[in-house]
Amino acid sequence: MHLTATEWGIVEVLAGSPGKLISQRRLLAQVQGSHSLKEAHHLRACLASLRRKLETDPSRPRHLLTEPGMGYRFQP
Repeated sequence: MHLTATEWGIVEVLAGSPGKLISQRRLLAQVQGSHSLKEAHHLRACLASLRRKLETDPSRPRHLLTEPGMGYRFQP
């Protein structure tokens, strides 16, 4: 399965802290070196792509979770 550099970076950051909430700002800074709202849209699109590639049912993710208004979490 092919992951883009950004997708791979997201997986590395989230999987590096399993079960812990990672803020959108922190994820953007670690993956792309940016806090831009424009980049936040790109981040959401990458998470959606990752769910399609990695989750059994992307519409009901079990591993790549979004905490609305807070950030993202990897649940092993």
